[in-house]
Amino acid sequence: MKITLLNALSSREECINKDTMGGYGSATKIGNSFTARLIESIKKSGVKLPIFVLGYIAAIFLNKGHIVEYKINEIPKDSDLVIMPSSIVDYKVELEYARKIKEETKAKVGFIGPFASVKPEIYLKYADFVIKNEPESVIMEIADGNIPIGVIESQPIEDLESLPYPKWDIFPINDYSYSPMINKKPFIPILSSRGCIFGCNYCPYKAYYGKWRQRSPENIIKEIKYLKKKFNIKGLLFRDPLFTYDKERAKKIAELIIRENIKIEWACETHFDYLDKELIDILYSSGLRGINVGIESSNQEILKKATRKSASIEKQNEIVDYCHKKGIRIAAFYILGLPDDTEESILKTIEYAKKLNTIVAQFFISTPFPGTNFYEQVEENIYDNDFSHFDSYTPVFHHKNLKREQLLKLKEKAFVSYYYRPKYALRFIKDKLK
Repeated sequence: MKITLLNALSSREECINKDTMGGYGSATKIGNSFTARLIESIKKSGVKLPIFVLGYIAAIFLNKGHIVEYKINEIPKDSDLVIMPSSIVDYKVELEYARKIKEETKAKVGFIGPFASVKPEIYLKYADFVIKNEPESVIMEIADGNIPIGVIESQPIEDLESLPYPKWDIFPINDYSYSPMINKKPFIPILSSRGCIFGCNYCPYKAYYGKWRQRSPENIIKEIKYLKKKFNIKGLLFRDPLFTYDKERAKKIAELIIRENIKIEWACETHFDYLDKELIDILYSSGLRGINVGIESSNQEILKKATRKSASIEKQNEIVDYCHKKGIRIAAFYILGLPDDTEESILKTIEYAKKLNTIVAQFFISTPFPGTNFYEQVEENIYDNDFSHFDSYTPVFHHKNLKREQLLKLKEKAFVSYYYRPKYALRFIKDKLK
């Protein structure tokens, strides 16, 4: 069987990354001013991530002897099956490609991903099937010749080590990058665990992935060595939302990287409460050069009401200061327009971000992704029902304290006032000199 993994991308000017926001995707839109557009342009060129699960899907099919190709915006003429990742930001163009494939070819069409999982009815008009939840279990059945019809639920993989390593051979890995956090290339992401222990009601990742599961340090090191040998990778990103949740496991991974003399620079995402100076030291020695952390807001009460478990301000400052001294880049993520936000609280969050002065500050607008508790809470207040606008930069629901234009202005102010500062320029120069 010949299988095409098709990524259908719109030609919009915004930076589309489908593997962000837990797989719903995002489209960077900062503002209309020249200064805002300049920031937007830089961000577009820095982060280019593969759709991670496609690497696993390719490996499963190839291991069963199928022919597999990866295409972007092409109608496959001779494929038996086309599998397309869904996204909230690009669902219209995904549907258009599915329609053309059904009209012009004899291929079966299937969709995967979080958005298709929670809104399968949108895709079934032009698809033979939609796989709900993590897709690998059903993909294994398809690889054995059992192509489903309609909506089919896939069971999460309990033993992550039973999966083959992602097969990146058919993907354009030289295009992938994660600057400024990791500036080494070739660069590729890796997944050492799935799921999350937290229950933030707005989190799109939580809406799709189940309980927390982990791979052993030894299994992870084998994959890193494979990637080094196969692609000579020099940069790595652990895509886990909580890489250091098990501190001992994280420490063992670092110790094995050092013991095996693997020369690599890497980044991860985690929570401040699962970091300490001793752990940071060993991770740094193994090549850690970037950490992504969700701060969301400087107001602890607003975060509590959004069911966000936040580290204390003191802990955040301690870890950020220590990482800066070590030469570890920090990317801090903020959400503007949480349900109890006011203009005053958002302005305080922006000032707090400036105080931390991390190399990356990302300001998102609060977005109710379908499948989250947050979506159910505000569904009656959603005034923009075009899901392509649920891009994490566009207001889509009536906020009790803030108007749409207020939020858009605050978002642009956050980016522009953050990046156009002498103190940030000095941080950036110091990082480049290192």
